[in-house]
Amino acid sequence: MPIRSRPHACRAAVALRLLSGPVAVLLPCAAMAESASPTPAAAEAPAVPVRTLKSVNVRADALPQGYAADASNSATRLDLSLHETPQSVSVVTRQQMDDLALDTIDDVLEHTTGIMVQQLDSERTSFYARGFPISNFQIDGVPQGLNAPLADTAIYERVDVVRGATGLLGGTGDPSATVNMIRKRPGRTLAASARVEAGRWNHHRVEGDVSVPLTADGRIRARASGAWQEHDAFMRMYHERKNVGLATLEADLTDHTLLTFSYDFQNNVPTGATWGAVPYWNADGSLAKLPRDFSLSTPWSTWRNRQHTLSGALQHAFANGWLLRLALARTTSVNDTTVAYAGSGYPDPATGAGMSLWSGVWGEGRYTNDNLDVYATGPFELFGREHTLVAGWNGWFQKYRSVGGSADIGYPAEVPDYRHWTGDIPRPVFVPDGSRSDQYTQLGGGYLAARFSLAETLHAIAGVRVSSYRTWTRRYDTSGRLAGTGDRLAISEQVTPYAGITWDLNPTYALYASYADLFQPQSYRDRDNRYLKPATGSNTEAGIKGTWNDGALDASLAVFRTRKVDVAERDTTVPPGFKLPDGSDAYVANGKGITVTGVEAQVAGNPVAGWNLSAGYTFLRAREADGSRAVPNQPRHLLRLSTAYQFGGALEGLRVGAGVKLQSGIYEVSWYGRPPLHAEPYPHIRQGGYAVADAMAGYRFNAHLSAQLNVSNLFDRRYYRNVGFYDGVFWGEPRNVMLSLRVKM
Repeated sequence: MPIRSRPHACRAAVALRLLSGPVAVLLPCAAMAESASPTPAAAEAPAVPVRTLKSVNVRADALPQGYAADASNSATRLDLSLHETPQSVSVVTRQQMDDLALDTIDDVLEHTTGIMVQQLDSERTSFYARGFPISNFQIDGVPQGLNAPLADTAIYERVDVVRGATGLLGGTGDPSATVNMIRKRPGRTLAASARVEAGRWNHHRVEGDVSVPLTADGRIRARASGAWQEHDAFMRMYHERKNVGLATLEADLTDHTLLTFSYDFQNNVPTGATWGAVPYWNADGSLAKLPRDFSLSTPWSTWRNRQHTLSGALQHAFANGWLLRLALARTTSVNDTTVAYAGSGYPDPATGAGMSLWSGVWGEGRYTNDNLDVYATGPFELFGREHTLVAGWNGWFQKYRSVGGSADIGYPAEVPDYRHWTGDIPRPVFVPDGSRSDQYTQLGGGYLAARFSLAETLHAIAGVRVSSYRTWTRRYDTSGRLAGTGDRLAISEQVTPYAGITWDLNPTYALYASYADLFQPQSYRDRDNRYLKPATGSNTEAGIKGTWNDGALDASLAVFRTRKVDVAERDTTVPPGFKLPDGSDAYVANGKGITVTGVEAQVAGNPVAGWNLSAGYTFLRAREADGSRAVPNQPRHLLRLSTAYQFGGALEGLRVGAGVKLQSGIYEVSWYGRPPLHAEPYPHIRQGGYAVADAMAGYRFNAHLSAQLNVSNLFDRRYYRNVGFYDGVFWGEPRNVMLSLRVKM
């Protein structure tokens, strides 16, 4: 079995690796194909399937101009503009990522309307929306079984975030949000770019991107994108190396049939990684106020992760306007974790005593995730009007293998003096014993939805999904023989509905309303040792949307209500001391959960030529069933702002921008109570309201060369990015300065 010294919900950051080989292969091809390439097209690569493939004339760099997004099918699979979608959708474009140097999905979500990002330790981050955790992630619209990928954005063109319940396409989860990461696609013309970046804490990053037509007409084309990065951090001892890459091959088999193959990977190798937070209190109960660079890790502590995905897709556009698409993917993710971090206890600043090490040594953990997504969509006639239908099935099958073994922890748990801690202790070595455990999880479901044109200005969407979910475990002894099975949970024919309506008041404004729900399997059992029924989460919202400048600027205002019911709670009707066969308590699915109500407002796009804007405000009020405040670690007020302006005239070539992240105060109830008495009522661990500003200035010297300076946390605001995890806190990053240089063909 793995060796660990405290309970651990290991959700290692997902990893992909740098694609240097395909870039090197494609660059010579680029030189040969350049003379035969047609004139670069003005249209960008669409984020959703199109019905006439010969019109898919993408720009080679595939970068949307500005912060505007024309369409998204992430909510319903229907090809709708943001204005036509009866749900709150935010799109972070490639331009916005470049302006603010958003190099990870973590960075992207921290600049997205309504999303709260909490950092537990150096490698684990949690995302929240509308009071609930986000666990649904998609790549190119295909649901992923692996949660919360801390993916590098070098291989992505844009990121769509649909807030609220999204059970039509995913089935399970919380009524928070779904994050759809859309990868870069090849263009029909030759294009290449490179970017180098240097910054504080020995930050170095190199990116490469090349798109090549492999035939003179561009019907067969390829693209390779990648990045390499190495950096320290504001925390002592921390260092990380990572690389990421994507290779994509597209072929127009006919004017109406498109075949795509992709391979992407990422490799993350952190050292000096933390496992837990920084103490909030001293041993005497006073506030510790430890410095931002404080870390009681070791130089060898690591959460090493590597991941690779092989995927393929085939789509065909029929003459009658219908489109059929099939996508397959296999992802393999390998985790290797050996950590020691002194996160237990309370420091005594007078003596340096009081802190103890948590140690964890795991053998190799391997995830294998297979995805299938197939759907058909197109128009149909009914009662003299044209409507749109989509029908599909998607699902994933995941296997997680963990190996058994042992490790000799050759050092004492107590830290003699945290004030002089160097982490100079021996690294334990995991020795596998041949045993293993295989955990299987399977989710699949079919869905059907239609958008009905009730009148010229009135449209309704109705849809339903029927899902099944299974999980089970097989355990093998040291000789490799099956030793037992368990943890069997099966849910079938779980129905999740979707309904929405939009009313166009005029070409600019539209009213909308929608309802969606999803379910969450529960591992608790009742007094008869049976699994509880799933919890159900729902989202109801209504609002108004506006669009200007031929869709270049979109805005929306929404009110929403999210709720989760049938939540597990302890069964108080059983006799005192009653336990289930495995020693656990009995539960019932009577919990009414929490209800969150709120308001969201956002505007995104290009208000005038040269000006890009993305701004969003969220207010939420979360209440338990008894009326008390719920999820106090989620701010009631949240503001996200990103803007940039491209000058013309005498200042042509100059681009300046800024970003603001503002939130109201949060708190978490202490897990153990304030030292030294640890008496109830347990106090709060708090972070007051704060704002963090970022700034950017760039200059384009000519069509091929540009430079950019980014400053994050411009005013060096001191704040906690998380409060209350094991009664600790995690500091937000201090002021950081990065300078980059970009070269384009």
